Amino acid sequence: MGSQVPPTPQPFRFPMRAAIIGILLLTVGLAHWLVPVDLHFLHGVHVVMRKVFILPVVLAAIWFQMRGAMLAATVATLIYLPHVWLQWAGYTQENISQLGDVAVFWVVGLLAGWLVARERAALKEVANSHEGAVRSLVAALDAREHDTEVHSLRVQAYSRRIAEEMTLTSAELASLETGALLHDVGKIGVPDQILLKPGPLDASEWDAMRRHPEIGSSILRSARFDPRALDVVRFHHEQFNGNGYPGELSGEKIPLIVRVFSIADAFDAITSARPYKEAMSIEKAREVIKEASGSHFDPKVVEAFLRVPTAQWRSIADGLRDESAHDQRGV
Repeated sequence: MGSQVPPTPQPFRFPMRAAIIGILLLTVGLAHWLVPVDLHFLHGVHVVMRKVFILPVVLAAIWFQMRGAMLAATVATLIYLPHVWLQWAGYTQENISQLGDVAVFWVVGLLAGWLVARERAALKEVANSHEGAVRSLVAALDAREHDTEVHSLRVQAYSRRIAEEMTLTSAELASLETGALLHDVGKIGVPDQILLKPGPLDASEWDAMRRHPEIGSSILRSARFDPRALDVVRFHHEQFNGNGYPGELSGEKIPLIVRVFSIADAFDAITSARPYKEAMSIEKAREVIKEASGSHFDPKVVEAFLRVPTAQWRSIADGLRDESAHDQRGV
């Protein structure tokens, strides 16, 4: 599972943010060049505008870290120094003040870039600790129900691959991956004689088993987990036609990341062997999921799932199987 670090800007955000910084730099630069310097009452405009150069430098630090801050400070300097040289020549005291402001661009850029880098490192450390706690929860369940962790890793990988075919944001993808890993944590509250029963469950046993989504979301809610990840835990047995549980949600009332996950979960269940059933082929699983489009599953998500070639699903499953075997050998 990837660390839940703050989402990096999506590709379309990079040019937009760079454009905002560029427009700010050009606007302030033009204000200096266009506002007369020989009118005393307009001097205040120049004083204020050269302070505003700090804004794009700080924004660049926040959005692009140290390198962005230094680049913005460089551009601000290149825009401002010719103005100082050509339009304020001979104003010694003013020139000293202006050069002091240029130095401030760089000091602010360095300080802001350093602080942003430090904050991101701290957030990453917290995220790594959070990931360790998530792994521990799944391992605790795996100690009771063999293959749980491998199943969770597979559905996490399957969910990620389906999401790549859709328009999920990086934040939604992070929530989906966390929820996928934790979706069955509520089975901790299901008695062993039900959870580990090799044969079919009777009605009362099914009632107990069907409570695990709510148990899981209750456990994680008290630990302040991502609310969207909790949606995956709580609603992963809902169906598109409203026949699922526990809320009998239907259609788009089911969060999108849950609709993505439900296909990944079903796909793994169909293609995995259990004490009470044999595994089906990937080709057969694709047919089963296609037939359930519009009833059990969101048709748009089914379309995304079917766009992924069979060979890729096989590669994901084989890769996780090899990784699991590697871990079990302790090498």
